[in-house]
Amino acid sequence: MSRKKMRLPKAVYYQCIWIVKDLDRLRRLEAADNYNHSEDEFVFFVDDEEIIRDAGVLTQARFKLDSVRGALALVPEEYRQKTIDSIIYGIPFDDMAHENTWRKWRQFFIRELAKNLLLI
Repeated sequence: MSRKKMRLPKAVYYQCIWIVKDLDRLRRLEAADNYNHSEDEFVFFVDDEEIIRDAGVLTQARFKLDSVRGALALVPEEYRQKTIDSIIYGIPFDDMAHENTWRKWRQFFIRELAKNLLLI
C-alpha cells in the first residue's frame, strides 16, 4: 500500500486529535454517568464545572471513550501513555525508542481511532 493511500484526510485526522485532547472531559462525563442521580436531574456541577447529563451526550462520550480505548489497546503497552501525552500535551518522545518508531505508533493509533469512530 502506498504512503499516499495510508494518509488520512485532514478533517478525519483533526477530529481524532481533538477527541484525544478531549479525553479529560469525556472521562468526567463517564464519571458523571456513573454517579447516582435522580431521573429529573439534567445538569450538575463537578469542581465548579457544569456537566450536562443528557442521554445523547453521555452515549456519544461513551462511544468516543470506547473508540479511544480500543485503538490504544492495539498499541504496545510501552508506547501507550507517551503516545497519548504527545497528542494531548505535546510532550516530545523520549529516547526509549527511535523517533520513527514513536511516529509509527502514533500514526497507527490515530488510524485505528478513525476506524473505531467509523470515520474511514
